[in-house]
Amino acid sequence: MSDKARIAAYNAVKRIFAGAYSNLIPTENGLEGLDRAFAESIAMGTLERKITLEYILNDFLKKDTKADMTALIMTGAYQILFMDRVPDSAACDETVNIAKQFFGKNASGFVNAVLRNICRNKAEIEKKLESADGYIKYSVNKDLFELIKEQYPEQFEEIFASFFGKQELHLRVNTLKANADEVAQAVEGAKLNEGCVVTDNAKSALSLIDEGKFYVQGLASQRAVELLGAQPNETVIDVCACPGGKSLGAAIDMKNSGRVFSFDLHANKLPLIEKSANKLGITIIKTEKRDAKCPDESLFGTADRVICDVPCSGTGVMGSKPEIKYKSPDAFKGLYDTQKAIIAASAKYLKRGGTMVYSTCSINKKENEDVVNGFLDCNNGFSLCEMTTYLPFGEAKEGFFTAKIKREI
Repeated sequence: MSDKARIAAYNAVKRIFAGAYSNLIPTENGLEGLDRAFAESIAMGTLERKITLEYILNDFLKKDTKADMTALIMTGAYQILFMDRVPDSAACDETVNIAKQFFGKNASGFVNAVLRNICRNKAEIEKKLESADGYIKYSVNKDLFELIKEQYPEQFEEIFASFFGKQELHLRVNTLKANADEVAQAVEGAKLNEGCVVTDNAKSALSLIDEGKFYVQGLASQRAVELLGAQPNETVIDVCACPGGKSLGAAIDMKNSGRVFSFDLHANKLPLIEKSANKLGITIIKTEKRDAKCPDESLFGTADRVICDVPCSGTGVMGSKPEIKYKSPDAFKGLYDTQKAIIAASAKYLKRGGTMVYSTCSINKKENEDVVNGFLDCNNGFSLCEMTTYLPFGEAKEGFFTAKIKREI
């Protein structure tokens, strides 16, 4: 594997540790094929194991080791400890060469000593990790670990373990243009149902996405659209629409007949929905900038269906966005009032007999059950049809929450 891949991984890790998002891994280095896949594996894996690696390296690094050099050493240590197919010698030698290039000869000698020491002590390190606290073992903010452990006392270890490793790609089939068998064959994947295909060949899928026969959407997110049950000639309002997957799915279920209003607070993101709709051959979506907490009074009582996919902590998708693992639950507290305000405002759009689906990509019950139950307690004339939490070790491969609410009067 070329040293360009390891350099790309190091640069990505350095940027992410400085505050960038993991979706930047690594797209700016002109890598393709195996080199790009290898770079992504190192960078994403190092980020996934950040707290674990810091815990291990605490025994090997000097206190004054600079952050950039620490980031490089962490990429090497990750390869040694967690990538079985990478020889220890290659992980050491190539990381040392990068250190020499970026930090000079003296620094490269230090990097060499640290990584060789880790190689010699792999058995002791593994033993130490076995008895480490859970938040260290699973590399997650301590308070966030305790929150999930408290809420899921029988399942928390499976939850956190599931966030490691490669994520499958789920595709929503555009039945206006194609069928699931056709899409599955094209992307070398498997048909889960008439509307969904799963594949681990992301390169093949993304190379064909411009044909408009499918788009990328998580399985649980697809289930939320299915739960909505949109029908032809209905009116659907999506209050927090971007990037648009649920609006698009509803329009497909409606056979491109009816009205879909796709609102979002961020006007600069709305063209993403419009572009996707055009690609998919969908013409019934109307986008508009709107704060979901301030609904359009002219549409009150007009919607057959409302999609209420609120801003959330993302604790269910830490496998694909591992930077979330390092957030304190305190960072989520401001979301709770926002979620409560949005569900209350969104319900005003429903006509009698109409259906609203409230959803998040979180497994934090304070954003899910607590918000829904709080809404029902404070609003007469609404009933709960069903409520489901998808855990990330299940079929959906991500954490997600859905609640179906009906307006009765």
